[in-house]
Amino acid sequence: MGTIRKGANGGFSGKAGSVIGASWKSIDYIRGLSKKSNKPATEEQLIQQARFYTIAKFIMPIAPFVQVGFSQINANTMTPTNAALQANIKTAVVGTYPNFVLDYAKVQISQGSLQPGGTVKAEVAAGMLMISWTNKAIAIQNGQLDDLVYILLYHPELDEFLTAPEPPTRGLGTVDIELPEHFLGSKGQLWLFFADRKNKRISRTNYLGELDLV
Repeated sequence: MGTIRKGANGGFSGKAGSVIGASWKSIDYIRGLSKKSNKPATEEQLIQQARFYTIAKFIMPIAPFVQVGFSQINANTMTPTNAALQANIKTAVVGTYPNFVLDYAKVQISQGSLQPGGTVKAEVAAGMLMISWTNKAIAIQNGQLDDLVYILLYHPELDEFLTAPEPPTRGLGTVDIELPEHFLGSKGQLWLFFADRKNKRISRTNYLGELDLV
């Protein structure tokens, strides 16, 4: 049963007949129910579904990251998660059906015009991930010392992600992250991006490469 909010001229939520009422970002809308089809999916549909699944299984677990990283991309028309899926399915999914994989160097967890941290470096030693970035050219980078640095390490074999307990600030210039023991002895993929405190100004993604987790 559908519910009308704020009187007869207000928003509508729920299901009524062949339509569904919903709301997103305080905008009320009505959409039709999807029709069931007995037709088998075409090869083109199967290819698109496989491409979508390849990126969705990566993006969905890191939704809190992309909700910041894509918060300013098409913000009036889609959610940050959908924006991230759309951006990555076009560039980061490679290979041929049904064996699609991710090109980690092309994965984007953020988009924006804020300048990243200049020269960014990362290394692993004795179970510690050490990352550094330039924090001196603030005027050139058009950033602030209290910009947050969002760090994402992905372990493909385990299909697990790791980040700093709290995002460090740009002004620190460096952060050390202790790796869990079960991460060691394999390889990891590393990205980072910068965002101001209000998540209004976001940098593009920095891919720091594949690291030996030792």
